[in-house]
Amino acid sequence: MSELSKATTTGATTRPRRSGGRPAPSLVLSRTGRMLVLALATITMVVEMGSLLAGVGVEIGSFALSASAVPSVLLLVFLGARSVGEARDRDRLVPFWIAMVAGLGLGGALFSRTGDLIDVAALLVAATNEEMVYRFAVPVVAATGLMVLRVPPTAARVVGYLAAGTWWVLLPGHQQQVANAANLATYVAFAVISALVVARSRAIVPMAVAHCVLNIITIAHERGDITAGSRSALSACLLFLLVGTFAWPGDIRRRAADAEDLVSDTVIDLRDGRPASVRRGDDVELIEPVEDTPAEETETLSR
Repeated sequence: MSELSKATTTGATTRPRRSGGRPAPSLVLSRTGRMLVLALATITMVVEMGSLLAGVGVEIGSFALSASAVPSVLLLVFLGARSVGEARDRDRLVPFWIAMVAGLGLGGALFSRTGDLIDVAALLVAATNEEMVYRFAVPVVAATGLMVLRVPPTAARVVGYLAAGTWWVLLPGHQQQVANAANLATYVAFAVISALVVARSRAIVPMAVAHCVLNIITIAHERGDITAGSRSALSACLLFLLVGTFAWPGDIRRRAADAEDLVSDTVIDLRDGRPASVRRGDDVELIEPVEDTPAEETETLSR
């Protein structure tokens, strides 16, 4: 095996770094794990498409959920700690999770009065499903496909998130609730915020819980338990906590360090732990350089 082949197939992955310069916990999966992630993401996306076209779903309590809830939950379990996310300021985690527990408690109190307490679990599974499909599975599959076609990684990720966000906004259930431009703007804003939160912090789990609490607030308003003003205020506070905890822009230097996200980590993993590359004959050209790659290894790759 040539030096180039060895470097390409066995190259070491680099550990993502926190904004303060300290290495973050390793997010690297085995080659088998990488392929399984892509396979599960593809299955999740295909099942979501089939569920929408055929109208097939999974009933939990009073809600009919997409059939993709099953593979999406399996995918979330497989991702494990990779999907928990990293707060910009750990002190903000306390008020965030206090708000989430309070929101879930509101849902429990609301649904228990009608004997539908299981609906809280249904809303949580539904929110998790949507976040896994439209903030992870679709962007991963789209970005992977585009990078295979030699689209630069950053552009591939952006297109993946845009495609997933557009699909999410146009879901039949969402279209039914769009009565005017303000309603549409609300869904678009939420899609953008969700993508930013997941992209900047890998926080799929917190995003799913926040999504569930927002749905609970919406249902509470529809049932007449809270006023429209209270709904707007609670929703705004929740989104502020979410962004402030997991996706606050920060200074320019910190923004520059956010070049990778959960999607790019996964795509990199799927390509043997290296940034996306373009093979031209016997040469491999790295589209995005790796900061921590030893100089001698970089030299070998460029041969």
